[in-house]
Amino acid sequence: MGETSHAPRRRAQQAAACFKRTWGGLVALCAGVALIVVLGGCTKVETGAGGSLHPWTIPGTMRWADGEEPDNLNPLLSTELLVNDLSAFTMGYFFHFGPHGTPVPDLCLEVPTQANGDISADGRTMRFKLRHGVVWSDGAPFTSKDVAFSVRAIQNPRNNVLTRVGWDLVERVETPDPYSVVFYLRKPYAPFMDKFFTPVGNPAILPEHLLAKYPDLNHVAYNQLPVGLGPFVYTAWRRGNEVEMAANPRYWGGAPGLKRVIFKIIPDANTVLTQVRTHELDAAIRVPSNEVPQVRTLPGVRTVSIVSNSFRHLDFNLSRPALRDLRVRQAIAHAIDRQTIWAKVYHRVGVVGNSPFPSTSWAYAQNLPGYDYDLGAAARLLDAAGWRMGSDGRRRKDGRTLRLELAGNTGNPLLDSTVLVIDSSFKRLGIALDYKRYPTPLLFGSYAAGGIVATGKYDLTIYAWQLQPDPDLSNLLACKSVPPYGQNYVRYCSPAFDRLQDDANTHYDRARRRRDLVEEQRILAHDVPWIVISNIEEVFAVNPDLKGLAPDLDETFWNAARLSM
Repeated sequence: MGETSHAPRRRAQQAAACFKRTWGGLVALCAGVALIVVLGGCTKVETGAGGSLHPWTIPGTMRWADGEEPDNLNPLLSTELLVNDLSAFTMGYFFHFGPHGTPVPDLCLEVPTQANGDISADGRTMRFKLRHGVVWSDGAPFTSKDVAFSVRAIQNPRNNVLTRVGWDLVERVETPDPYSVVFYLRKPYAPFMDKFFTPVGNPAILPEHLLAKYPDLNHVAYNQLPVGLGPFVYTAWRRGNEVEMAANPRYWGGAPGLKRVIFKIIPDANTVLTQVRTHELDAAIRVPSNEVPQVRTLPGVRTVSIVSNSFRHLDFNLSRPALRDLRVRQAIAHAIDRQTIWAKVYHRVGVVGNSPFPSTSWAYAQNLPGYDYDLGAAARLLDAAGWRMGSDGRRRKDGRTLRLELAGNTGNPLLDSTVLVIDSSFKRLGIALDYKRYPTPLLFGSYAAGGIVATGKYDLTIYAWQLQPDPDLSNLLACKSVPPYGQNYVRYCSPAFDRLQDDANTHYDRARRRRDLVEEQRILAHDVPWIVISNIEEVFAVNPDLKGLAPDLDETFWNAARLSM
């Protein structure tokens, strides 16, 4: 459920003013992160087991929904944030990210640092100490060999992975014993915590004993019901209907709090909310902003909100001649009425800002220059760029009309409403806007699959990225990351940006990294490869009997084993 968001992972794809009581309710402030909990009136009943549950609750079973079907269930290959959510239940990682973006060890015993000796003085060697006594859900032992195999799978050019940023720096992997794995890097890599086997970095650790025999993993049966290392196991994927999981009896952490998890595929957001209201669902994640005011008033429903690492943005395709001109991009930035979009379309859910980073991030740059809504300034910039207004109300240059195509996904009423606001301003400026909608799998498909955005078959598009705890934008904006090599869908290339991001990525000193990233944000504010519309507030509608749900900036189900009903 929720807006379409495709992250590098996690909603790139992923927050400004945290202290809000917009809808009332209890506000819990934790290290700069606002977690808002609102509970509607309801009555509990005593169950036969002696617990206090509502009559609609199925003890030990959580039912939740999203609007899209997974493309596959192997996070190595998926482009969908949804698969990250599912994988948190079933797959194994070095770390998860808990409250305030704090790393929570999963299959690693501790975070490698230079202080504990697990990162070398030159920053190029990293040792990961693995948990003992872990087995795959099929009973095979988990060892360092699985980690080494997984790195090879990510680096295998035959595999259609989302990105190899970070992984391309791993020169070799050694496994001195079953519980130690050593990465040798070509150069230091400070954002390793985000990239190397965490849900926000995408790939999970894969089973060598099942997959080593394949030349590539793009179409293997494993992708439909993966064997994993998480607290749950996949038991069924009923296409177009649901994905079912059961507690993993072999999970290293003991029995999880839930016995079953049922993920329902419900494309219609109204149906999802109806099932929340009738208690056929225990959780709806990332509730669309236009439904939030209603959801907050539903009896017997708890809402949890967090301003996340996700940001909504309008992308320019800089390979298009008209959009290569900075003045045209700046003019369009002045023509986007972000305040109206935030207030009228998103019902004041989220925060209007100029940085892709949330204000809670250590790298957030304050006082960034922005582009206020100003059609006069926009018109002057277009005039200066040679796009003159004609008597018919259209702008032309060298006989060509300034006509732009905005690509969006079908079934997205929030986007439809946003485009109406933008088109109103464009008409006044003399810009012709064509709004073309595609099925979501086609719009955001991989480069190899001919995805519209990945292959650059658009002028403008609007969606959301979920960023990672360590703000590395290289996969989204570095010159080397233009598809098919990454997710630089805007086709932006700035040597100055690349130098700053590379310096931030190769030094472990946070003060130096912050200086780099603040300057990087100033460059982006000037160059306008995209327009930040708002930082996203994620809202979850939850059965009050569901205990333990505490979504973080980057992970919804980081503590899946601790959820209970």
